[in-house]
Amino acid sequence: MRFVLAGFAAFLVSLAVALPAAAEFRAGFGTRVITPQGFETWTDVDGGAQYDPEVDTFEDTNGNGVFDAAWMAGFQNGRAAADVHDDLMAVAAVFDDGETRIGIVTADVVGLMANFVASVRTAVPPELELDYVLVHATHNHEGPDTQGLWGAADFESGVSETYMARLKAEMVGALEDSVAALEPARLSMATIEGYDAALGTMDTRKPLILDPGIRVLMLKREDGSVIGTLVNYGMHVELAWDRNLSFTADLAGYLRRGVSNGLDYDGEIVRPGIGGTTLWLTGNVGGLMTVLPGEAVTDPWTQEEITESGHAKARAFGYGVATAVLDTALKTDGFYEDPAPSLSVTARSVDVPLSNYPLAAASLLGLLDRDFDVGLFPPQLTTETEVALLKIGEARIATIPGELYPEIAVGGIENPPGADYEMAPVEVPPFRSAMQGRVNLMVNLANDAIGYIIPKSEWDNDAPWIYDYEEETYGEVVSVGPDGAPAIHSALLPLLERDGADP
Repeated sequence: MRFVLAGFAAFLVSLAVALPAAAEFRAGFGTRVITPQGFETWTDVDGGAQYDPEVDTFEDTNGNGVFDAAWMAGFQNGRAAADVHDDLMAVAAVFDDGETRIGIVTADVVGLMANFVASVRTAVPPELELDYVLVHATHNHEGPDTQGLWGAADFESGVSETYMARLKAEMVGALEDSVAALEPARLSMATIEGYDAALGTMDTRKPLILDPGIRVLMLKREDGSVIGTLVNYGMHVELAWDRNLSFTADLAGYLRRGVSNGLDYDGEIVRPGIGGTTLWLTGNVGGLMTVLPGEAVTDPWTQEEITESGHAKARAFGYGVATAVLDTALKTDGFYEDPAPSLSVTARSVDVPLSNYPLAAASLLGLLDRDFDVGLFPPQLTTETEVALLKIGEARIATIPGELYPEIAVGGIENPPGADYEMAPVEVPPFRSAMQGRVNLMVNLANDAIGYIIPKSEWDNDAPWIYDYEEETYGEVVSVGPDGAPAIHSALLPLLERDGADP
C-alpha cells in the first residue's frame, strides 16, 4: 500500500512539473509631463479673460511680432494661457494576465478625436505587445485646445500641431514606462457611496440625475504597498473656471496627488497618501456634471465652504474625492480583493448619424479633425466612433466616446414638454442595470470626443425650450445630433448584456 501511495505521489509531482504554471497577474504605471512649452505670456489689461490685440499686451520673447499663444480649451474663445499653475500629465496603466495585455493612457486635455486616438495606437511600438489601448482625455477645461474649437476667435482653431505631436509621443512614452514597470500585482476594488452631496456635485440640466458613487481599482504588491490606483467619477474638470489663465490639471491633478502623495496645503502634508501612481478616469458628465460658480465645495481638511471658482475650489473637490479613497483604504473591508484576475476586451465600431451641420462644416474647414461619410440611401452624414467593454478581473470598464447624460446610465430619461420629439425613451434599459461586474467603471471621452450624448426624447434644438427654460439648452450645440445617443446605446448595450453569457 505504501508503495502504491508513493507511486501515486510521484505521478502527481511529475504531472505538476509537466503542466505550465498559472500565469501571474501583473500591473505597471507610468507618467509623463505634457504641459505646453514655449508659449508667450500676456497681460489681460481689460480683465476680460480673452486676448484682445487692441487692448492687451504680450511678451514677444522671440521678436517675431506675433503673439505665439497657447489657447486654452473650454469656455470662451481667445483664452490664452498666461502661465502654469501645475503640470498637466499623461498617466498610463498596463495590465497583463499572461494571455492578454491592456493599456490605458489618459491625458489632462479637453478631448481627443478618433483620428488622434488611431495615431496613438499606431505609434505604440509592437514590442510593447499591447492587445488593446484605451486612450482617454480627462476633459480638462484648463489645458490646451486639442480639438480645434477654442482658438483666438470663432472659426479659428486653437490646436498646435507641434503640441499634438509631443502629446502623442508622451502618451506613448507613458505606456512604454508602464510596460517597463510591470510587476506582480494584487487587484482590489471598491464602489464608494455617499460622497456626492458632500462634494457638491450638480446636474445643471433637468432631469436632475447623478450617476452616484466613486469607483476605484487598486493594485498592490504582496507586501501591501500600492503600485497604482484608478479612480472613476463623473465630474467636469473645470473648477478653476473661465477666468483662469493658468494651465492646471484642476481637480484631476489634486485627486491624483492627494491619493498618492497626501493632502498638501502650502507645502505641508496634513494627511499622508497611500503611495503609487493614481490615474483619474472621468465618469458620466453629460447634463452637465459640475459645481457652478457661487455653489459651495467644502474643503475636506479645513472644512471651509468655497464658492468662488478657482484653484482652491478645484483643490477642495479633488481632495474630497481623494479623502473618500483614503478613508475607504483604511477600512478592513473597504476593498474587495479579486482572487484570480484575468483580462479581456470586446470593442465595436459604431457609425453615428451626424446632423449637427456646423460641426460637419468645421471638419470640412479643417477646424476639427473629424471624418464623416455621406450616405445617399437614405441621405445622411455619419461619423465612425468606438465603444468597448474591458474586463479586469471582476471589474468592468465601459468606454463612452463622448459625454454621456447620466440618465442613460442609471435611468430616469424623460420626454418633457418642449422637446423636439414626442416619444418614449429609446435608450433603455440603462447601462448600469446590464453591467455584470462587481465594480463597474464608465469612462467618458474614451477613444473619441463626439460631444454630448443626449437622450433623443430630451433633445431640444428648437423653441419652445424644455422645462420652461428661457434660453436654448447648451448640450445640443456640441452634440453630433439626436440620433447619437440611440446609436451609442444600441452598440454598447449588447456588449454589456453578453458579458458572462455562455459561449
